Amino acid sequence: MLVSIFSFLAQAIFWLVVCYFFLYVGLELRALLISRKTERRKLAQLTAIPALPVQPPAGYPPVTVLLPVCNESAVIERLIHAVCQMQYPAGQLEILVLDDSTDQTSALAQQAASRYQAAGIDIRVLRRPDRNGFKAGNLIHGIEQSRGEFFAIFDADFLPPADFLLRTMPCFSDPELGFLQTGIGYENRDHSFLTRFQAMEMGHQQYVTVGLSEDGDMASLSGSSCVWRKRCIEAVGGWSDATVTEDVDLGYRAQFSHWKYAYLRDVMSMSILPETISAFRMQRERWGRGLIHSAFKHAGAMFHQRMPLMRRLHAISTMFSSLLLASIHVLVLLSLPLNYLLNFEAASVQWGALLFFVLAGVWGIDNAIGASKGAWINDKRSLGRMVWDSYLYIALFLPMAWYYFFGGCRALFGVYGEFHRTPKAGDEHRTKMPRANTAMLLGEIFTFFYSLAAVLVALDEDNFCLVPLNVTVCVGFAMVLYWSWKERLSRDHG
Repeated sequence: MLVSIFSFLAQAIFWLVVCYFFLYVGLELRALLISRKTERRKLAQLTAIPALPVQPPAGYPPVTVLLPVCNESAVIERLIHAVCQMQYPAGQLEILVLDDSTDQTSALAQQAASRYQAAGIDIRVLRRPDRNGFKAGNLIHGIEQSRGEFFAIFDADFLPPADFLLRTMPCFSDPELGFLQTGIGYENRDHSFLTRFQAMEMGHQQYVTVGLSEDGDMASLSGSSCVWRKRCIEAVGGWSDATVTEDVDLGYRAQFSHWKYAYLRDVMSMSILPETISAFRMQRERWGRGLIHSAFKHAGAMFHQRMPLMRRLHAISTMFSSLLLASIHVLVLLSLPLNYLLNFEAASVQWGALLFFVLAGVWGIDNAIGASKGAWINDKRSLGRMVWDSYLYIALFLPMAWYYFFGGCRALFGVYGEFHRTPKAGDEHRTKMPRANTAMLLGEIFTFFYSLAAVLVALDEDNFCLVPLNVTVCVGFAMVLYWSWKERLSRDHG
């Protein structure tokens, strides 16, 4: 009897994940097609008429650039230099460096700001007595001392183009536009397969966002390389320090309050990706924890909103995509007991496994197309190399599912606000990682051997349905464990 209950629950969880995956893949394909049509239309318009910055009808409003930083000595000077090169009417631009640092970053920031102050640029370094609320608290402190009607926000590792404001501010001639997001490129994209994976994964997300924006669907946007209308921020209650994804939280509240958003992929700021697996691991755990927390925090508001069915489905897909990724790790954990709980000769099991792998294949192709376009990757590779790289790209989502699962579990136990900054290139090997990093590393080791055992058991039992999943899990986790070993050697010899 107990075995039957476990078997039923395992199959129910499996089919729930498969059904949600089916919905997610279908909606993402729809957004991808809209993105493709939108990009083609814009390309035709640019070919016909050169795009030039257009002055807003009411002139250029006062803008405050907010630069929240904390212990960013490797990148702070170049950030200040890039922002001070922005083209905008001098009397209408204010730059605030919001410094929460405890190291030499403070001195470097003040020195750089002083040089530009002497050149007549309105730039100030603001410090506060404590780090309450982390980035969200820092931004709240900054806007309390600002004079802008709009806020352009850049994280420490970003480099905005000089014409950033000239190209974004005309959009706000629409009084209902509350905020906009711009494209993000990555300087160290080709540093390693890990950085290339990140660039492709986030490039795919950016490309899909083009379609969501065009269709008026809900999107989850970044909190950097963006512009916010002050009136919108005040109307929805400002940043909240109750979550580590304060940008997504604010974006959800703005969209539920019927503020419009815009996405300008062609206005691109450059950024730096984590180059070590430890930095990537901690970043994605924080994202997963914050995104899953934000999804459940705002689920009630989303379901109470009146919206067309397709927009509601896109809202569900967007808000709970991180939960879907985390649930993939649940399937990995179920793969071993399922060998004993399921009748793999049953038609429902075989069709279910076939559907899951077909969806995974379609999703992989969709991701590869969106990633190459979103990350502006046009390099020529042989078909075999392209297929192999695409397989490794998909395999890396399985360790990422573990990071999101770990973050989701921490959110479930009330760990919402714990924040650890992501080390930037140049200081990753000097940064001490928190205990959560070690816990996730141990989880990687366990998952690799667990999945290897699941493969051996499945082969022994002639249950081949889940073998492709577990083999891919072993490949993905073998990569991150190899990178962890290389990182350890580098730290020991550094």
